[in-house]
Amino acid sequence: MAMSFEFRCVSCGATQPARISDLACDSCGSVLDVAYDEPSDGYSPRLPLSRVSERISLGEGATPLVALPGIAAALGIRRLWAKLEMMAPTGSFKDRGSAVLVSAALEAGVSEFVEDSSGNAGASLSAYAAAAGITAHVFFPDSAAQGKVDQIGIFGAALHPTPGPRQAATDAAVAYVAEHSLPYLSHNLSPYFLEGMKSFSYEVVGSDAAVVTDIVVPVGNGSLLIGLFKGFEELQASERIGATPRLRAVQAEPVQPLVAALNDEEWTFNPDLKTVASGISVSHPPRLEQCVSVVKLSDGSGIAVDDGAMLRWQCRLSYEAGIFCEATSAAAFAGLEAMIARGDISRDAQVLMPITGSGLKEPLARG
Repeated sequence: MAMSFEFRCVSCGATQPARISDLACDSCGSVLDVAYDEPSDGYSPRLPLSRVSERISLGEGATPLVALPGIAAALGIRRLWAKLEMMAPTGSFKDRGSAVLVSAALEAGVSEFVEDSSGNAGASLSAYAAAAGITAHVFFPDSAAQGKVDQIGIFGAALHPTPGPRQAATDAAVAYVAEHSLPYLSHNLSPYFLEGMKSFSYEVVGSDAAVVTDIVVPVGNGSLLIGLFKGFEELQASERIGATPRLRAVQAEPVQPLVAALNDEEWTFNPDLKTVASGISVSHPPRLEQCVSVVKLSDGSGIAVDDGAMLRWQCRLSYEAGIFCEATSAAAFAGLEAMIARGDISRDAQVLMPITGSGLKEPLARG
């Protein structure tokens, strides 16, 4: 049976019909969430689709969970797991959101859409668009890793490289949408994309890591961070879990809007400062206030780390655990180490780390 749902404004609480092109509240212009009329059964996430059984899927989700006892011991914590989102169909956690967003677009009769991305989301949405027979226009910074650009292109998407920082690709996409009257299916803004992330939480609760106390997430736009919280909210409401795990956000030192907001610090974006963590190099995340809210509601925290620490952990995970992740994913481990050192994460913690993207997609940087 299809779920009954609408959109609800994150800021003012106003509701409006759920339309695929709606990315902002009609009343105040803030971002939107999906609101359902029925509760979750506690065993599968609610989805904003009329035909859930017919949704587009490439086999996303159910990613492997790997225990890392050696690294846990070295860091001085009780237990540590890695959830290998890099094993998703296109090599990143973004496939969870793309499956729902593209399925909703297909239900709405969309035949062509615009998206902007630093790489992984563009590749993911392009793949699911190909499976659905939909044309995707993907805008990305011209500094994006060539492996990610090649991946976007091989799925048949129209490529729109954009000079300048990550925000420039967003601005160019918005201008293109206005000029060509196409739907803008921004993974950064779409409520549908967020809903796809909730499956991660359900998989955690049904796994050996059900006892997890902390989840450390590399955060750019925050879709995984927010989606995790939404999933755990559903699980709490259905009484499958008690407390939500503490959500820990990690950003790169040159681009840390969320960490600055969490710590009540002044921060100004400097486009001359670069980071190897392209996946979290987002200077103006549209869901910043929502990210701050979910971290605080989970009794979590945030920290920024430098490129040297990310690259050190990228290598360490490879030769100690056989996990080759992208630098963005390694940022979470650098953040974990720093949060243990400053006392945010206790020595008795049981920690889960999402390995958000594959190292095979980008050239190996050296610190």
